[in-house]
Amino acid sequence: MTTILCIGVVTSLVGFAIVLKTWASEPKKAKKGEKAAIVKQLLALSELENSVPAMAPSRSRATRAIPALRTAALPRKQARAPQPVPSSQGR
Repeated sequence: MTTILCIGVVTSLVGFAIVLKTWASEPKKAKKGEKAAIVKQLLALSELENSVPAMAPSRSRATRAIPALRTAALPRKQARAPQPVPSSQGR
């Protein structure tokens, strides 16, 4: 009796999963107006990128960002005053 119940539950779960998979919505396609807005934004960004190197120094961003990341990742230690060396009292 329990095996029949288990088989029925498994079958219904598989059927439910198949139905959910077929009804799952596909990614929504952009409309013409949305596509035009996206293209305008991308064009503006590419024009900005093309004009920035003419004004910026020749150093690349990657060379500046790496040292900053390395120093930020290291834990900061507080400077300690040097401890006096104990002198021998037996002299």
